[in-house]
Amino acid sequence: MSVQLETAQKILLDLVSVMPKEQVVLQDCWRRILAETVIADMDFPPFDRSPLDGYAIIAEEVAGATPANPVTLRQIDYVPAGENPSKPISTGTACRIMTGAPLPPGATGVIRLEDTVSQEERVSILSGGGAEKNICLQGEEISQGEEVVAQGTIINTGVMGMLAALGKSRPYVFRKPRVALIATGSEILGIDCPLVPGKIRNSNSYMLSAQVAEAGAQAVLLGNVADNIDEISRFLETAADCDVFITTGGASVGDYDLIGEVYKKMGITLLFDRVSMKPGMPVLAGIRAGKLYIGLSGNPAAAAISFEQLVRPALMKMGGRKVWWRPQIRAVLASPFMKKTGAKRFVWARCWQTDANILVEPLHRQGNGMLKAAIRANALIVVPENSPPLSAGTEVEVILLADA
Repeated sequence: MSVQLETAQKILLDLVSVMPKEQVVLQDCWRRILAETVIADMDFPPFDRSPLDGYAIIAEEVAGATPANPVTLRQIDYVPAGENPSKPISTGTACRIMTGAPLPPGATGVIRLEDTVSQEERVSILSGGGAEKNICLQGEEISQGEEVVAQGTIINTGVMGMLAALGKSRPYVFRKPRVALIATGSEILGIDCPLVPGKIRNSNSYMLSAQVAEAGAQAVLLGNVADNIDEISRFLETAADCDVFITTGGASVGDYDLIGEVYKKMGITLLFDRVSMKPGMPVLAGIRAGKLYIGLSGNPAAAAISFEQLVRPALMKMGGRKVWWRPQIRAVLASPFMKKTGAKRFVWARCWQTDANILVEPLHRQGNGMLKAAIRANALIVVPENSPPLSAGTEVEVILLADA
């Protein structure tokens, strides 16, 4: 059953479910997907504090201080970070205070250390303007009871720090989908095997393992297997703990394209066997016992594009993300794309910004079996179906990939 790309995407997204949640120590949560909504159980900052080293004072009292006309105060206390003040501030007094220390009662501002001169128990304020701004007020960033981080958020640098500040040492995250990868084909060798005539190394599994990881899932490389229905079926059955099963090779209509037969043997319900897109039109998808089976082309570029457009969104949903699609923009072709297009086509490209425009350039030497163009690609040009050749200067739709 041949389907349009958008139909295939919807079929897969409708079938997959979000993974269960698990608790993970915070230091291992980088780039995981939060499986709980975090509510602050405290104000942050938890108290009025100083953002710098200096002197806590009454701001109004020193507002007019200048080097020529300083205001001299009596130092009555010293508060390092981690300690609490012992005395309140009153008229004519100051408290030496360090970054992060709680503000003493009565203080309404902080003068930075560079704007003071101290001598014994006296301190002269040389510049007093704006002292009231040098205070981090309790709860000014986060109030107790506030929703701080929503479920489905990618745990990035800021989230890591905030979870730590709120004491979330073992947050709930969604379990990563486990994705079994098998390269089929009697011509395939392991990557550490010497080449012999008629053979090629298994590049697909390693390429796809990177795409799986980038989509937030965990790749399980099962190796390569010859063109044999029983052997391919046996390999797939060995990975019962996986959630998604991806094969490369055997997905077309040749004498040795066996994945459809494997699906029949294993009782996998076929969802579709061709998708209207280039490269990567031969794609089989099936489901058995709630688990997804995908047969991709053995050609590297075709497999990579099919994964990008079909498998990645499904893995993103399974992993708990709220957004499954990459950013898309409009850009101007810096050089022509000379092929006519029937089905919608995706072209490896390099995208960059100038003062005037966002430009994009198709990379050279692209074909179903070619992968070199992907090395420099940071974008995909989307060429609509039934498109003529595109001249330089044409505005096109571009999918942004990770920067390379």
